[in-house]
Amino acid sequence: MRTRAALVCTLALALSPGRGFAEAPGEPPVPSAARQTPKEAVADAEGTPEKKPSLLIHGFLQQNSSLRATRPVQLLKVESRLQLDLSQKAPRWGFLAKTDFVYDPAAVQGSSAHVDLREGYLTWHGRSLDLRIGKQIITWGVGDLIFLTDLFPKDWVSFITGAPIEYLKKGSTAVKANYYLDDWSLEAIFIPTFQRDTFPIGEKLTHFVPFPEATASRLVLPPRTLANAELALRASRMIGGYSTSLYLFRGTDPMPSFHFDPATTTVTVRPHRLNMVGASAQGDLRGTLLSGEFAYYDTEDSAGTDPEIANPSLNLLLAAERVLRDKRTASVQLFFGDMLHHGRYEASLPTGFPRQRQLRKTVTLRLRDSLRRDTFRPTVFLLYNLDDQDFFVKAEYEQDLTPGTWYALGVNLFGGKFRHTLYGQFRGNENIYFTLRRAF
Repeated sequence: MRTRAALVCTLALALSPGRGFAEAPGEPPVPSAARQTPKEAVADAEGTPEKKPSLLIHGFLQQNSSLRATRPVQLLKVESRLQLDLSQKAPRWGFLAKTDFVYDPAAVQGSSAHVDLREGYLTWHGRSLDLRIGKQIITWGVGDLIFLTDLFPKDWVSFITGAPIEYLKKGSTAVKANYYLDDWSLEAIFIPTFQRDTFPIGEKLTHFVPFPEATASRLVLPPRTLANAELALRASRMIGGYSTSLYLFRGTDPMPSFHFDPATTTVTVRPHRLNMVGASAQGDLRGTLLSGEFAYYDTEDSAGTDPEIANPSLNLLLAAERVLRDKRTASVQLFFGDMLHHGRYEASLPTGFPRQRQLRKTVTLRLRDSLRRDTFRPTVFLLYNLDDQDFFVKAEYEQDLTPGTWYALGVNLFGGKFRHTLYGQFRGNENIYFTLRRAF
């Protein structure tokens, strides 16, 4: 049965909310020149002879390995990665190309050697308007890896196998415009073609298979038409000391449905339409960082009578984070998901299918430390689904060796009472992982 994959994002691959992303998630976009307003920056650029911008080259070398900690003990990853980050910036325009060259002889999915364009886009800065065109990583919301309003593509295989946090997010080929109007920041994103999440397939990673008797599968994606393009809007401003945003999304649900045809023993995997309306706020109250996020999902099954498609739902996230003694930080999150039309869903559920509860409740706890001038960073993250009775635990130790060089050693634990639940299905993928990165 279907369980919304957005909840997986509560997993703690980060030491703090959003840590490690190309852009800090959950924060409203800032003007194109942080030192000036957009109008001032462009005016200065127009009055100054333009110098030829230089090409900047950055990147890193990385080794990321993980070992399954349960029987059968086996390598899940022995990945060597070179990232080249090329960028050029002028007062009015710029570009970035971030390319990964990857070799992993133990890859659980895909080829052992491949080239991945992580991001590649052009930028243009006007007086009150910024444009970005191309492949780019987009993150919304204020949760600690709980994505309610963030429906942009993600890679759950990287997440399960202990990759650094930035590899949970995938790039979207999109046009993004940011318009600055007094105290408001308005963001519009146009994605011409649906880009799906990467989920576990095959036999190397354990996961729930809803129809084990199937002998074949068929993926049906939305036609590449303008009607199926995705549109996302965000309006952000400070209200009473709180960073506040409103969200709209019209597009495709990243979590597909599964339909089994017993005559052909074929499973059809198909994503469906999804509309989302949401809001978030984040700010300080007497030394505690408070966060809240809300999202209403209007799904293709608006009547709630098709058990293969998600029902409309209301989703709420509440969070608090506080710095304790000696830079120790503790944070807690509470998630609530209310399935609308639950009675119709139960009436349409075939005999023998796992049943979802109307109200889903999840709690997370993160404990984080910072030692020796922030060169040692141990963290522990715990997640428990109160209704499904499944859990996720992540413990990680990260240390800086030299400026630009760090390593991380950690463990991912999955478990649960039932095989069909979100984290229970990953039981058997428990792993120990190691990452070593040298930036240049």
